Amino acid sequence: MKQLKSVAGLGPFLIVAGYIYYSVVSIWNLWVQVVLYTGIALTLVMLAFNLGRIKASFRRRATQYGTNTVVMTVIVVGILGMMNFVGKRHHKRVDLTSAQLYSLSDQTRKIVKDLKSEVKIYHFAKESNPAIHDLLTEYKSINDSKINFKVIDPQKDPGLAKQYSVRSFGETVVASGDKHEKVETSQEEAVTNAILKVTREKNKVIYFTQGHNEADINNQEGKGYAMAKKGIENQNYEAKGVNLATSPSIPSDCSGLVIAGPKVALLPTETALIDKYVDAGGKLLLLQDPDTDAGLDELLKKWKIGVDNDIVVDSSGLGQLFGMGPAAPLVATYESHAITKELSNSMTFFPLARSVKTVENTNSQFNSSVLFKTSESSWGEKNLKGGSAEYNEGVDVKGPVALGIASTKTVLADDKEKKYGKEARIVVIGDSDFANNAYIRMQRNGDLFLNTVSWLAEDEDLISIRPKSPESRTVQMTEGRSMLLKWLTLVFLPGGVLVTGIVVWVRRR
Repeated sequence: MKQLKSVAGLGPFLIVAGYIYYSVVSIWNLWVQVVLYTGIALTLVMLAFNLGRIKASFRRRATQYGTNTVVMTVIVVGILGMMNFVGKRHHKRVDLTSAQLYSLSDQTRKIVKDLKSEVKIYHFAKESNPAIHDLLTEYKSINDSKINFKVIDPQKDPGLAKQYSVRSFGETVVASGDKHEKVETSQEEAVTNAILKVTREKNKVIYFTQGHNEADINNQEGKGYAMAKKGIENQNYEAKGVNLATSPSIPSDCSGLVIAGPKVALLPTETALIDKYVDAGGKLLLLQDPDTDAGLDELLKKWKIGVDNDIVVDSSGLGQLFGMGPAAPLVATYESHAITKELSNSMTFFPLARSVKTVENTNSQFNSSVLFKTSESSWGEKNLKGGSAEYNEGVDVKGPVALGIASTKTVLADDKEKKYGKEARIVVIGDSDFANNAYIRMQRNGDLFLNTVSWLAEDEDLISIRPKSPESRTVQMTEGRSMLLKWLTLVFLPGGVLVTGIVVWVRRR
């Protein structure tokens, strides 16, 4: 009997040993079962031998208090365990940052939700990177059936690593079908762009006109459009330049033609090419700054669009928020249109803009509509003198004024015995600076520009709010305030706690 009591005491140790062994090998084999079940049996025998002592101990007050503590601890652990189980089964995070930096953007959600083919994402490492694991868990929660994420040890699976030309630990590859793309950083924008590149069948081309002092898509300086080009390429388009003066026609692969702030009027031969291109169902974006003539007045009338010879002034003072004056009108009112539907409750602003408008033309089949307007505190100033401006009734354009117009026309074309419809699309905005390198990242300027390009290219699924960039949260303090903060944290707060402790100790004595 004594030997059985001694052996029974090994029960709890066998249970712990069995659990540890199972957690290491992760296999529910015979040895694990034998150790665990033997431990449970011996533990029950041990409890049976000591039943009298257990009953006696429960009669003691200290034991009762201890039992209550144990029971409460078990209940709390059980609740936490249940919460963890539910949280694992039903993944949900709450992003409390002001810019929602840790939530997937509307564009990513739309793209991932509408995936038609499976996307495999491989992270080549010995163990998962927490940053990219959390990010891709969010992707998978949107479309679990189409997003497949795996961590691959390249040393254990060298064949897969070789297939995707993986050369070092930490590389991430996005693949779909016979296409694959490496992700350089564990940021949402990079992952979403890679998904676009491997799931889109064909790259569309956006052409920018050249030869009239337009914004240069290769210029990295403030006035350049290099960042706009990068944004276009991130959406799996190609961005190219074209000189219509030396071209017999607009390229056949043109999905959208952009004329970004021409300082010199286009030649009649160029306007004829544009007219023919649009009439055949082409897409055009014209960004025309104040005090410039693009040479497109006749075509604008045909498209039921007018451009006023003015500079839009905003007296609300909101431009000062961006370090600018009244000649940088802010837009927070957007009309119902595919381009602007995702921009509600957001702002865009336009440094040195001119007003645009819809015009009547009974001989035209185009239909034009306003995209967005400035505030009621703005107007179109037609006589700016000495840097000062005031609204003159009957002369200036009363606000709110339109800064963006869209125009469309359905084009029917014969293809043997079948007829199909194409839609000619034109967008005119009275400013080109809002999309240059200096301003495209401010507020929603970049979203407006890229949404316009996506609409022209008939890729409405890409029209959305794009991934956010981390905000700078630095605090600027004067030397005096910095010294005050040091005194508060190093002297006054610790000293206050010390004095309070001494007072309490003296009173208790």
